[in-house]
Amino acid sequence: MKVSQLEPEQSQIVLTIEVEPSELEEHLDKVYRRAVQQVSIPGFRKGKAPRSVVERELGRDAMVEDALETLLPELTAKAIEEQSLDVVSTPRVKVTQYDPLTIEATVPIRPTVELGDYRQYRLEPEPVEATQEALDEVVESLLRDAGTWDPVERPVELEDMVTIEVKGQVEDNVIIEDEGVDYILTAGSNNPMPGFAEQLVGISRDELREFSLPFPEDYPQGELAGKECNFTVTAKEVKERKLPTLDDEFAKSLNIEVETVDALMDKLREDMLKHNQTLADQHYHEQAVQALVDGAHVELPPLLVDHEIEHILSEQAEAMQRQQMKMEDYLSTVGKSVEQLQEELRPSAAERITRGLVMSALREQEGIAVSPEEIEEELNTMTGASTTDSESLRQLLDSDDFRASISNVILNRKVLERLTSIAKGEVTVEASATAETTTEEEQGEPEEGAKDA
Repeated sequence: MKVSQLEPEQSQIVLTIEVEPSELEEHLDKVYRRAVQQVSIPGFRKGKAPRSVVERELGRDAMVEDALETLLPELTAKAIEEQSLDVVSTPRVKVTQYDPLTIEATVPIRPTVELGDYRQYRLEPEPVEATQEALDEVVESLLRDAGTWDPVERPVELEDMVTIEVKGQVEDNVIIEDEGVDYILTAGSNNPMPGFAEQLVGISRDELREFSLPFPEDYPQGELAGKECNFTVTAKEVKERKLPTLDDEFAKSLNIEVETVDALMDKLREDMLKHNQTLADQHYHEQAVQALVDGAHVELPPLLVDHEIEHILSEQAEAMQRQQMKMEDYLSTVGKSVEQLQEELRPSAAERITRGLVMSALREQEGIAVSPEEIEEELNTMTGASTTDSESLRQLLDSDDFRASISNVILNRKVLERLTSIAKGEVTVEASATAETTTEEEQGEPEEGAKDA
């Protein structure tokens, strides 16, 4: 095998691999040994025909194509190893010449990540508060949930509940037909479609109302999108919600360890502050990561982006399948081709890859690692918090693969914590440099040749 390579371009290297005749013959012989057991050739018992006869029967070109299925990946992997390439995704391989057999492999290699002066980034945390307006909304929601529905003799209003008989028809097809349905009129509701709740406002008990509504153009069931649905609705009963009184008895009834309204408000305020702090922390983390990504420079291999697009499409197809929908049906509904969808996904695919590479580069730059003790502590926390028998759970989780997964979780968490600390000004340049020096010392002295390099 003779290998030559072009200079890297866009973090991809093109290898030209000229296959030795002996290497091709080795794989053709494998094809022959497999084929001779499967084909029936007049005058020979199965498995006994010589290779020349089998080759004449099947055709040499067909046998070569068969051999290429194992030959291409094997020689490409061998060439990559010979050239000591740090590959980050599956190479694209094609035959450029058959005599002599020559392969061209486009290999995406790990790109260089330039982080920029990230230690100078500063971001102000968001102030966290629990406003009275937000608390009032939570209390109102609690009161509504605890409310009762009482029959009334008046036309329906928004937020009422009406018991209905309903029939919906598109062209000659009845798509909805039900009775005894309790329906709450919520402004802006999409159930069963936009505008349905508003059409029922003012209807009285035993009144029949007919109206038409269009299905949205992006309706999940593509065959209904944009079509008119003719509804016939009869109101059978109207009810309004009666809210309980906000008093100490109501506070006790919630079973959240409060005895008075004042204690309830304190509890709600405390929970809201915790929730808002969590959201603010998540937003701060996202801002810090985005600032790091924006300040970095990475030249992504196009093949790596292509493979990430395929991964995203696979995820979307699986999600649609769980909703009993096919990707082909979705594309038909939105009027797009697979190629158009792939191009739409390209920016987000590139963003996902860039973020991963940049965070990995930050981990290396800051010398962040995970110790066996940290993994053990994480496992102990998981087993201690579980209601399952801790010993049996420990046996289930205590595997090399699971430990590797836990290590990645801890590593990502530590990288994010370091980045956040830098953005808040809690980690100085000197401290970071010290951490790197310590890490290098812990790893031991490099060999003499490595020092010179």
